[in-house]
Amino acid sequence: MVGGELEIAIIGGGAAGLATAYLLDARHRVTLFEREAILGGNIRTLGRNVACPQLPAGVHLDAGVIEFSPEHFPRFHRLMDQLGVETRPVPVSTGLIRRTGAPLRALGKITGPGLRPRERLSALLELLRHAPEFIRFRRRARRAAADPEGLYRRDLDSLLERGPISEWMRLLIVYAYSIPRARVGETPAALAIPTLLRFTGPVSWTCVPGGVYRYVERLLARLRGRVITGARVRSVRRDARGVELTVEADHDARARLGVDAGGRRRFDRVVLATTPGQLTELLADPSDDERRRLAPWRDRELVTIVHDDLGMYARRGLRDYSEFDLFEETGGYNAHLGRLCALDPARAGYSLSFAMEPELDPARILHRQPHRTPRYSVAALATRRELLAHSGARHTFLAGAWLGDGLHEGAIESAARISAALGGRAL
Repeated sequence: MVGGELEIAIIGGGAAGLATAYLLDARHRVTLFEREAILGGNIRTLGRNVACPQLPAGVHLDAGVIEFSPEHFPRFHRLMDQLGVETRPVPVSTGLIRRTGAPLRALGKITGPGLRPRERLSALLELLRHAPEFIRFRRRARRAAADPEGLYRRDLDSLLERGPISEWMRLLIVYAYSIPRARVGETPAALAIPTLLRFTGPVSWTCVPGGVYRYVERLLARLRGRVITGARVRSVRRDARGVELTVEADHDARARLGVDAGGRRRFDRVVLATTPGQLTELLADPSDDERRRLAPWRDRELVTIVHDDLGMYARRGLRDYSEFDLFEETGGYNAHLGRLCALDPARAGYSLSFAMEPELDPARILHRQPHRTPRYSVAALATRRELLAHSGARHTFLAGAWLGDGLHEGAIESAARISAALGGRAL
């Protein structure tokens, strides 16, 4: 805990940085820096923080974070309650489209609307045929999860087989983290296995009607502190009294910040809410221990695509689809935004895909959305607990989904942890 009001810099305007700013704002003087011209990080809502002239007025599509589980994203839903942001239940089912073109559908899809009785029976029998592999996976995963230390030394492939259920599990991790299929087997088991155990059991989902960025708009409206976009923090230097940032920004932002001629500005504390690969670029004076902990972490750049092309189904003779389908042939996914974003059915023909571009008609592509995400490895995740244990040392706190489950809940959890340490709002 701290005594009086502090001046705190937050670097990074994604979910973790924004939530940290909101939670600390009631107690401290907060300044948030975002190097891009827009906020949100991987929250990318077309028609809100991202322009997409091809969309009709009033249509908002999420091209990054989409859906949230009340059971497994409790802090996120508490934050929505605090902000007065509506969340709405949405159906979420999945299917694996085999290389042959034949679908392997989840039980939620089989029992839901859309299939004819004969198709429903056939799909159920096909799923039951592979049930033993699924049971083996769940048993193996639970046994591995019971040994957390051992789990940190393993990758995902060490716990999977070569059958269709195992491929389904791999592609679920592709969907959850947008990891290329060729690298997904290297995903740390300590990250992937808890995610698969949570989301292959009974689970419900919600969306934010009108787009996830709506909650960012509501959060910003309540924020007293400063938010500076288009501001690149070049370096962070720590000393006994606090931290010194060197900032590159336009004239107006520099005037608002009160930086000196060299672009320098002092703060009492700093929260680094960036991807881990950017941390070593920011720290001008990393200790040997900080270098060691951060050395295994790298970032990955990827692109998701918003489109209105369903030809990938027609070419395989499929007339129906799940909320998100995993394609064995491409190692990618196609998510149906009309359903997942709770759009009016008359405007429901939009999809978000990853690693599916060869299947798409270029004329039907509406938007390409770049993202920067952590590149998870067993070696990197092995340092995570130590990074968390030392967050706050040298006036420096770390925030980000990568410090938790790698999903939106992990981002909000990291913000809540910092707020608790600095006497901010509870969540």
